[in-house]
Amino acid sequence: MTDLIHQLLSWVSANPHWAGLAVLLVACAESLAVVGLVVPGAVMMFGAGALIAAGAMGFWLTFLLAVAGAVLGDGLSYWLGYRYNDKVRQWWPFNRHPALLSRGEAFFRCHGGKSVFIARFVGPVRPVVPMMAGMMMMPPQRFFIANILSALAWAPIYLLLGMAFGASLTLAGEVAGRLAVLLGVVLISVWATIKIVHLVYLFFKKRSQRWADSFLSQGRSHPASAWIIGDLLDAERPVLGALLVWLGILLGGTWLFLGVSENVMAGRFLVPAGESLYALLQGLRTPLGDQLMVLFSALGDGVMILMLVISVLLWMAWKRAWREALYWLAAVGFAALAVALFKYSYHFPRPVAMYSGANAYSFPSAHATLSTVVYGYLAMLAAQVLPDNRRWLPYAAATLLVAGIGFSRLYLGAHWLADVLGGIGLGAAWISLLAIARHYHLRRSGGVRGVPVVALLVFLIAGSWHVNAKMADDLERYAVQRSIQVVAAPDWWQNAWKNSPAFRIDLEGDQEQPLNIQWVGELSSLRQTLEAQGWFAAEPLTLSSVLRWLLPHPQLVTLPVLPQFHNGEQQALLLIRTQSESPDSLRVLRLWPSTVRLEPGAKKLWLGTVTGLRKQCLALICFPRSTADYTSALAELEPLLSDKEWKRVYRVSIKQTEQQPMDYPLLLVR
Repeated sequence: MTDLIHQLLSWVSANPHWAGLAVLLVACAESLAVVGLVVPGAVMMFGAGALIAAGAMGFWLTFLLAVAGAVLGDGLSYWLGYRYNDKVRQWWPFNRHPALLSRGEAFFRCHGGKSVFIARFVGPVRPVVPMMAGMMMMPPQRFFIANILSALAWAPIYLLLGMAFGASLTLAGEVAGRLAVLLGVVLISVWATIKIVHLVYLFFKKRSQRWADSFLSQGRSHPASAWIIGDLLDAERPVLGALLVWLGILLGGTWLFLGVSENVMAGRFLVPAGESLYALLQGLRTPLGDQLMVLFSALGDGVMILMLVISVLLWMAWKRAWREALYWLAAVGFAALAVALFKYSYHFPRPVAMYSGANAYSFPSAHATLSTVVYGYLAMLAAQVLPDNRRWLPYAAATLLVAGIGFSRLYLGAHWLADVLGGIGLGAAWISLLAIARHYHLRRSGGVRGVPVVALLVFLIAGSWHVNAKMADDLERYAVQRSIQVVAAPDWWQNAWKNSPAFRIDLEGDQEQPLNIQWVGELSSLRQTLEAQGWFAAEPLTLSSVLRWLLPHPQLVTLPVLPQFHNGEQQALLLIRTQSESPDSLRVLRLWPSTVRLEPGAKKLWLGTVTGLRKQCLALICFPRSTADYTSALAELEPLLSDKEWKRVYRVSIKQTEQQPMDYPLLLVR
């Protein structure tokens, strides 16, 4: 993965003219009439910013090309409207979708000349308003002033956001490629989830009433369904569209749960797919990723759910909303009972044994089911008290929580893919059924005031306490289980050292730096020896020390050094040493635990890398980055180990990205 990224950066660096041309064309197309409706120009500018942060493209040239492309695109759109005027309305797609021009015309009439500037940042009307300005005969001087000013504001916004994202990925890549991938997946997933929920909400909002009218007219013509239409739906016609949506969720959730159940029983597609996904996600494990996923998982724990349920129930009792309280209890109670019954019925084992009793079985996931029910039901209650154009927000928040909790269970190895999908399907079907029944029995009720506020406060306060209290135990519970290998110490000294990895292992086995030192014994002993020879602990990575990365010309030795990971394990020792002959570089030693124990004495074997550090400055920050100076760094370390027994050996290894075998020096120390 890291090598692929390096190849992309190398290509962009070697072909800046093509990269610059792409920026120009994308910025132009994003602003061009009609074309801009389908070209994801903002996303492409975001990506260009990430390449700037990685050092593959220059900021000022990219900025000027983006501005030029945006001005050119709007200018062409303006010329088309100015030259062809009302003939534009006969062109495709405006002749088939006149609303495209109608929105732009209304926007222009509302904001006047300012609309050219404002529309640059408003997606639906962005490619139409410049053309409309031409059709309305806006003076060219006024248009191009607004056009240029808007482009000067638009380009840096997306480029700087991309630069911040690219810098974070570059930092994560220095730590571990798998962490960079996980960070990218999480950020993209959050953005995509919010966007999809919003689009789906708008889609059904625009069409549900039309579907409802059609449903009513057809239902009244059939005697068998007339009583349902009259009794349940017709009395509350304004919410019929919402009821149809809940009915669709009920059918979809039921279909998903039954389909997944059939797959689990028959061992079909989802079972091998879940095993493959389990192996992939275990390859993404890092300590920082584990902490993030444990946080999400804790938000779906039984204790967290119970605190939410009790607090909301007490508030409903305080407000004497007894029927609402019964529905709330039914939502959670049935979900918990159903999960236990299905677990006992299916007896589907977890990927790794980590619980007892009913929780020893995995299908369906209790975290996925209960979080879908509780957070989904609370989203429904919160949406009732919000304005119509903001009702999608609680559903987006609930979807993010449920998706995050479900993914955390997969990442931590607590569940298979089928468990999470089945749990979400079961939970969605149950809350949709309750939503329909609740409308029937409480159609005149406006809900219980204050429930969303109470739930949010409990979520923030109790959630923070619960996550902090459980973090250490959960990290231990969900830690990757590794088998210990026992090796005789003389065998290791002679030949068994060859069985340990030759390179630091990253994403899916990607090979990073060579592991050029193996140490047997306690880390404190090696630390004392090296500290007496001028080595010292690097500046710890804290919120305050990270701010030094933002200084314009920081000294390398004062910058916090990023941690690195080997095979999902964080470094256990990090020491650095200054070089009087080269003040712009440092020596760095990192050691990671291995799964090997040497007998007699069950001594730990540590694998490490000694290399150089240099200061790398991106568009926003300067930070220490590892170099490939392995051989000379190892040669400088050897004389400092006079009180230890050591020897240099060579291992012939072929790195995945190299064609020929290489002799890598390796230092054995005991």
